[in-house]
Amino acid sequence: MTVAWRIAEAQFRTQPAAQVQFSDGFMRGTKGAGMNTLITDDRAAAREPIDISFHSDSSAIVGLGAINGILKVLTLGLYSFWAKTELRRKIWSATRLNGEPLGYTGTGKELFLGFLIVFGLVVLPVLLAGVAVSLMFPGDQTALAIFQGFLYLLFFLLVGNAMYRAQRYRLSRSEWRGIRGSLAGSPGRYGWAYFWTLAMPFAFIALLAGVFAYATGPAVGGVLMVAGLLAVLWVLPWRANYLRAKITRDMRFGDRPLSYTGTARPLYKRYLFAWLGNALIFATAIATTALYVMQSGLYDRQIARLPPQPSEILPIAGIWILAVIASAVVTAWYRAKQINHFAGSTHFEGATFRGEATGGSLMWLVLSNWIISALGLVAGALLAGVLVYLFAPSAAAIGLQPQLQPFNLLALLIAVPPIIVLTTLAATIAQFRAARYLMTRLKLDGPVNLGLIMQSQNRMPKRGEGLAQVFDLDAF
Repeated sequence: MTVAWRIAEAQFRTQPAAQVQFSDGFMRGTKGAGMNTLITDDRAAAREPIDISFHSDSSAIVGLGAINGILKVLTLGLYSFWAKTELRRKIWSATRLNGEPLGYTGTGKELFLGFLIVFGLVVLPVLLAGVAVSLMFPGDQTALAIFQGFLYLLFFLLVGNAMYRAQRYRLSRSEWRGIRGSLAGSPGRYGWAYFWTLAMPFAFIALLAGVFAYATGPAVGGVLMVAGLLAVLWVLPWRANYLRAKITRDMRFGDRPLSYTGTARPLYKRYLFAWLGNALIFATAIATTALYVMQSGLYDRQIARLPPQPSEILPIAGIWILAVIASAVVTAWYRAKQINHFAGSTHFEGATFRGEATGGSLMWLVLSNWIISALGLVAGALLAGVLVYLFAPSAAAIGLQPQLQPFNLLALLIAVPPIIVLTTLAATIAQFRAARYLMTRLKLDGPVNLGLIMQSQNRMPKRGEGLAQVFDLDAF
């Protein structure tokens, strides 16, 4: 018994809120209670239901958004990494499992160092390569096109890798009762799957269209290309389900894996509605735009190489803003189905997740978050205008020539801070609302044997999701 006790004591010290395993069975310690409160095998083996809840504090989020915006201004944007960390801590702590909050242990320093490393290894070499191409092949449009094509390919190859790394970092910094999450797979393999599941169908359609264009003429090839691209969109539900299954099966809570059993078939009925609706919306937007351009005289001005007036561009912007809003409305029911399907196909220790998203509520979330973001931008711009009017002297008053009026540095310094603060506040509120929506509609059906879950032995990443930050892909 002495050997077993020492093993248990060592495990308890390294995993204070985790479970402790004896040589003759499972036993668990309570954090801070010492070794005198170990639970017997029978109780450790008991299964218990998991209640997922979200306890929000709107006033705290408003204050956090305002403070983060102010600190971004004072640090010239450097605080954005720490701002993201503070928001995550709020969201994680608001998420409760059986009344106990999740913990987030990531730091702004980790995110900042990850960004610097990726900037030095990826962004800077790409910028230098672009300069080298322009110097070696001045005015050569073919060389420029090849380089740009290479950049697009590189970006597409790295996007999936970046998303996986970001998810791995967030899980490794997320814990409940001292047990943390992890991803046990390879970012490279996931990145390749993310790439080929979309690139190969598009490449096949492009090759087929090229062959027909060569054999029968460009008109047939063009029609085939458009039809093929529309057809390729039908792989999207299958692709989303495939990628979800791949990353879910790599997830761990402690030493226990999650599993995924869903197929793409249940998604296609809702996807048909979204596909047809979006096709109609954007076809209407294209036709309306073309009709407006012809009737407003914009086409004639373009032929004469005359710049369009802002008043002539606004209706086009309005057409496409309405199209995007209509698309979000039509797509909301498919997205809700996708959320519920992904949740219902995910299992942990015999229990199954359940999603309760609805098309109407998701549509309102998207539209209201857009309204909040737009109001933040408009309010920031209006406040900036008032401050510039009150405190920034005109260019003429400080002796600038009329042609230098747009470069009034003082006006710029006065105008930028309120825009940053209010847009940061709006974005913080929108992100918190999105997290609250998802967590209040996520359930776990069935009891889980928490007493048998041990700490994960997977190695934790040392730095933040730099690649995702460069591509602006990371959530929250």
